Amino acid sequence: MTSNELNVFMKWRLVRLVACRLHRRMPTSTTNDIHLESVGVNIAVLAALAAQSINISVGFCQGFSAVLLPQYTRDHPGISSEQTSWIASLGVISNPIGALLGGMMVDAVGRRLLLQSIVLPNLIGWLVIALSDTYVFLCVGRFITGFTIGMSTASYIYVAEITTPEKRGVLSALGPGLVSTGIFIVYSLGAFIHWRTVAAICAAVSLLTPFLMYFVPESPLWLASKGQMKEAYDAMFWLRQNNNTAQQELMEFTKDRKQNESMTFKQKLGLFKRRSVLKPFALLIIFFMFQEMSGIYVILYYAVDFFKSVGTSVNEFTASIIVGGVRVFMGAVGACLINSFRRKTLAAASGLLLGVAMLGAAVCDSLNGPPSIKLGCILLHVSFSMVGFLQLPWIMSGELYPQDIRGIMSGATSCCAYVLIFFNIKTYPQLESLVTSNGTLYIFAICAILGATYCYLFLPETKGKTLTEIMRQFDEEKKENDPEIGYMKHESGEVKSIQRRHSAGAAVSLEKSKELVKQWTQNNNDKK
Repeated sequence: MTSNELNVFMKWRLVRLVACRLHRRMPTSTTNDIHLESVGVNIAVLAALAAQSINISVGFCQGFSAVLLPQYTRDHPGISSEQTSWIASLGVISNPIGALLGGMMVDAVGRRLLLQSIVLPNLIGWLVIALSDTYVFLCVGRFITGFTIGMSTASYIYVAEITTPEKRGVLSALGPGLVSTGIFIVYSLGAFIHWRTVAAICAAVSLLTPFLMYFVPESPLWLASKGQMKEAYDAMFWLRQNNNTAQQELMEFTKDRKQNESMTFKQKLGLFKRRSVLKPFALLIIFFMFQEMSGIYVILYYAVDFFKSVGTSVNEFTASIIVGGVRVFMGAVGACLINSFRRKTLAAASGLLLGVAMLGAAVCDSLNGPPSIKLGCILLHVSFSMVGFLQLPWIMSGELYPQDIRGIMSGATSCCAYVLIFFNIKTYPQLESLVTSNGTLYIFAICAILGATYCYLFLPETKGKTLTEIMRQFDEEKKENDPEIGYMKHESGEVKSIQRRHSAGAAVSLEKSKELVKQWTQNNNDKK
């Protein structure tokens, strides 16, 4: 479909809409319209849930080493600490590769197909683990399942593109919440059954996401970027259940796409040097650095051994299950808070509180205080991490980048984050032996507090903004002259308000649409 055909298709739909309104066939506001929009919101929620279901398998991958290592070292007492660290970290080392592959594939094959195809490494990896009879095969299985974690970041892109700003925060926060659910399930199973059986159950659950994604459409913005405008309109209408909204969102995206089509290869490479790409990339990488050094993932991957090393008043397996349950509960709390507070406020408050909680655990350990207080402080650390510091960088990696390279840059950001996680997980045993478990607690606390300060000072705000508005805030020269962000500044200094709709793809106003139809009709009359 050529650009002219795309224009004809969109303009034809606009003419039909205006004609229907002129003949009172489609009232501008009816009870039926309101009902359909309500249905559209519910449908978008279900589609987001289908995409985010992949994060249950991510939780399985992340939490499995915590229940595998105690059982495996008990059955193989001769295994070294170096070998156990490889079992834990191999589930992370392939994450960057999966993130890069996913970042390239998500723009090539689409968000929906990629989320369905993740079942291949997920299923194969868990089956290799369940059937492994040697240390090498166990490590191979862990390495393969790690691809699932890296590629799963496509779920955040899909959710960001199909939801409205009002719902995007809470629906994106479902991802970390479902990761916590997966961790809790695998912790609970590992406390009672053999790790091979747990791996077999994880393999069966891996089939859930491709099944659910079969019933939802591809991202309309991705379809439009590939020139499939009819399919894009059908997908957007399926999600919004509102003809006018679907047309408005796709029309503005088509305008931006036409500008990109005329670019040379060298100009397209220059897209990666834009301020709107480099600045969010740097901001997110620094955020991830503070996140990894705050101890969040160490507690996650070494839960049982961590509680055993720091010493608590309850059985380490029981403590790990409690941590999993706390993560699930606080993940739900965090999803509710993310729609009520600014992103940087949540991130800064979360980082500060989890840092203070870890500092309390460190001081208690230094003074040989009651183990119950130490456990309580660690649980508070886990709780506070789930209301901002853990999930926000992952959510924002699907929000901050421009549409034309969102998949690649989100994959590159996730790749760097997973490299940091791998380094953190792999070096934790050496760090503990070097500075003792008490020293690691102090390091985690200091890094978390520094991270909170960074978030408060530098983190961009994305709450309640369309994806276009978020992108524009990194391009200073375009802020004052862009009707998409809600105002237009004239040479006289007068600021004129512009009507806009809050939606995933940056909409245009109905008045602007009518002007376009009028202009198109006039051009046709002139030709006649």
